Amino acid sequence: MSVEAATAPADPFEEPVSDLSGLLGKHIMYTYTNGWSYELYYKNSETIDYHVRSGPIQGRMVKGQKATIKRFKTARRSHGSPVYMVSWVEPTGTCVTQVLNVHDLEVNTTIFFPDWVMKEPQKTVCFLNDHLDEIHGYRNRGPTYPIHPKVMFGKMFFVEDCPLNDENIINLHTPTPMR
Repeated sequence: MSVEAATAPADPFEEPVSDLSGLLGKHIMYTYTNGWSYELYYKNSETIDYHVRSGPIQGRMVKGQKATIKRFKTARRSHGSPVYMVSWVEPTGTCVTQVLNVHDLEVNTTIFFPDWVMKEPQKTVCFLNDHLDEIHGYRNRGPTYPIHPKVMFGKMFFVEDCPLNDENIINLHTPTPMR
């Protein structure tokens, strides 16, 4: 067996484990140049919680969203701060990829909205976890296509370190005030 085979991930589509210590446990709030604001908590190495604070889906909240989180190995600024990529697929069929530099307070995101979400975003404004069957029904009925990619550039205005797996960071009963 070669050294490469011994160290390769078991899943041929998966990248090796990254050092995520600079991102995990972060609770951030940010606003994109289009005015949409989000609150996001990187709960652990494969889970995020988020709350949409403004924009066409303002009020949507999601807990326990599975995500893939990786640290770039080559994309670093001169001061050496790490850059992270976070990707997830929502129950709505929306796909999201973020590139974050916490040191520079930058959040750059591409969101791929299915056609049904673009046409009726209000259907997704809820605590999504309590409406998964309904959301899956909307998603399955579609229409999914065309997909609407939206590239957004944002700036963080709030960053705090929190413990991992804290269910109270983004919580229906204790909303964080808009800053």
